[in-house]
Amino acid sequence: MTAQQEPSFASALSLLAVIFIIFAVGIGLLNYPVEFTLICITLVTSFYARYYGGSWNAVMGVFIGKIKDAVPAILLLLSIGMLIGCWMVSGTIPQMVYYGLAVINPAYLYLTAFLVTVCISTFTGTSWGTAGTIGVALMAVASAMDVSLAITAGAVISGAYFGDKLSPLSDTTNMAAIAAGADLYQSIRNMLYTSLPAFVIACIGFYLLGNHLNSGSDAQMAAIGLMKTSLSSLFWLNPILLAPALLVFVGAIKKWDSVIVLIASAFSGIVLAVICQSVHMGDIVGAAINGFRSEMLPGLQGLAMDEATAKNINVLLNRGGMYSMVGPIIVMLCAFIFASALDVSGALAVILRSLVKKLNTITRTILATMFTSSLLVACTGNAVISFFLVKSMYDPCFREKKLHMVNMSRAMESGATLLEGLFPWTISGMFMAKTLGVATLDYAPFVLFNLSCLGMAVIYAILPRWTNFGTRYVTENAK
Repeated sequence: MTAQQEPSFASALSLLAVIFIIFAVGIGLLNYPVEFTLICITLVTSFYARYYGGSWNAVMGVFIGKIKDAVPAILLLLSIGMLIGCWMVSGTIPQMVYYGLAVINPAYLYLTAFLVTVCISTFTGTSWGTAGTIGVALMAVASAMDVSLAITAGAVISGAYFGDKLSPLSDTTNMAAIAAGADLYQSIRNMLYTSLPAFVIACIGFYLLGNHLNSGSDAQMAAIGLMKTSLSSLFWLNPILLAPALLVFVGAIKKWDSVIVLIASAFSGIVLAVICQSVHMGDIVGAAINGFRSEMLPGLQGLAMDEATAKNINVLLNRGGMYSMVGPIIVMLCAFIFASALDVSGALAVILRSLVKKLNTITRTILATMFTSSLLVACTGNAVISFFLVKSMYDPCFREKKLHMVNMSRAMESGATLLEGLFPWTISGMFMAKTLGVATLDYAPFVLFNLSCLGMAVIYAILPRWTNFGTRYVTENAK
């Protein structure tokens, strides 16, 4: 057997250029499915790895390891799909939508969506859980009010990632601190330098984006009234229906296992559906597995609705179920097999190792850490994987320049966590698009918090040229 050779820098750079061209043409220009594009680049990368002595068995070995690490994420995806279906059939999400329609002014919907998801994600520590629960309800409210779904999705995702970046309950926040070797709460405090200005920018941005809507036209308000009437006619709405959502909230505060909490909440929704709603038991179980459909409601046929209201009802109700998450899981598998082939090829390691040699300033070191984190999450689809790779690559540079590891943690979060949901082929990107019903490239320009936070991180990376504000250094008494 021929020993594997290491590709040259030019060869490795050529491979990455080809990969990004295929991505850009396949997804951006030709609008091909993400799965097909990933399979194409996997073939290219596998042949490249084979040319330098890599084997398909080696690719499969790496792939199996990634799948093993991804099993919790797969279970979380399936449980969230089940949760949405059960919350629909029980009336939990319709109840949230009803309250939202009653209190939310169209002029402040975008801002409200951002602030509400900020609170929920901070207390629960999960961007997926926030988007998959209250985010779904807010999207339904936006649909009923006939406002931009792309901007609303941007606001929901912005708020969801606020907590995913700063909450001590967030897995990525914890993993970034662990990977960097920094104290969790010191890491969170250091991230406030970029997060607080970005929060203010996002608030102003979402207010201005919704300001032209004023207080809602007569047609808008009439549509909202019809939607409320329709929901109250189809479901028995009452405050007890919010109990499944409360269970998720308490579970996050108590740090119970996320999958167990979501499944328990789903089953509590099943119990409420049996008690409160006139839906057959077979349809209730079907909603959990295959998703809820408006046809399951016995009162739908006798309800007088115009075409627009009927469409909004279907947009709200027809979703969820474990099988709704099969698509994102397939994309995840395709992404992992590509990442495995790229790993075996050695091309990415060659480029990053060459890059490290040019990091002779603090600004270059931090910017390179951010860029590498973004590149790795784009290639692997997983922020946590990028954390540990970045740590191993840049640790000597940070120590040489006496940079505290909280700077690395912030750079990794800014480059990886915040951008993970903005790439159409990543697990988070697929999940957000599937859950909220808006294409990744449509909502990406309106994820104001994530983009502003990235911009602030770049500014703080440049500041050491003139001032050390926002950059922490290791002292003799500091660890």
